Amino acid sequence: MSIATAPATSPMDIRTFHERMGRVYHQPIRVRSFTNKRFTVNFRVPLNQLRRVVPDAVELDEIRDTGYGMFGMCACDFWVNRLGWLPIPPVRNNDMLCRVSTKIRKGPNVYRAYYTLRSDSSSKFLGFFGRRFSHFRKRTSPFERVDDGVQYVLRCGADDPLCRGELRAVMASVSKQAPATTAFRDVQEATEFVFNLDGSCGYSYERDMLSFQKIDYPTWDMYFCHECEYKFPLMEYVSETFGLDLEFDCVLFMQNTPQTWGSSWLYRNPA
Repeated sequence: MSIATAPATSPMDIRTFHERMGRVYHQPIRVRSFTNKRFTVNFRVPLNQLRRVVPDAVELDEIRDTGYGMFGMCACDFWVNRLGWLPIPPVRNNDMLCRVSTKIRKGPNVYRAYYTLRSDSSSKFLGFFGRRFSHFRKRTSPFERVDDGVQYVLRCGADDPLCRGELRAVMASVSKQAPATTAFRDVQEATEFVFNLDGSCGYSYERDMLSFQKIDYPTWDMYFCHECEYKFPLMEYVSETFGLDLEFDCVLFMQNTPQTWGSSWLYRNPA
């Protein structure tokens, strides 16, 4: 899939767009979660175009030596069952998260991490605290979910029309076989690039500060989904506004996966 686009916008438009998406701040405690199902729709974008939507302080991650980076949307549902050292009654949450594959420097180290443009959550608890204490630019939005074993449907009804979305996947189409559209040789290579990361990251234009969050990932059991329909106005808007030629790559699927999201603190990198 390729989308014709308009000319890129100015740097001030980039800042305005990021501020519209939400606030970036510290996350003082670790969060443990268990993912029920996650579908991630991935698009390849030339690196020189993708550079337009990521702050200069954050580097892009290249797919091998192709000259392309990755721009994607996750649609998932999960439980949160621990905050810091405190076990809590499981909080169920539906989520849509728009992400870019990046690298970030912290001191002398370089980490592979995804950069979040926006995250919408169904949980009022997670949405309230995530909006104030994370770099995920989180909002609370109403969701509808269908998960009947035949299909998986997730709809987000965000107040901001740009951030609404819908994904519909046919479960029988999930397999390890790589689709003809993907730049990856197999599901292992796709998993390595898209999910075998050091963590997640953010950037605050207001404070001119970075954020890196270490994530303890499991050993992934990843699949491709071959029959999936979706509509993500935010990705269409970013493509048109910033002049991105999106090329559909693949939809990745995983389920029944624990993760621990580390604490994170805003910092300045002298380099």
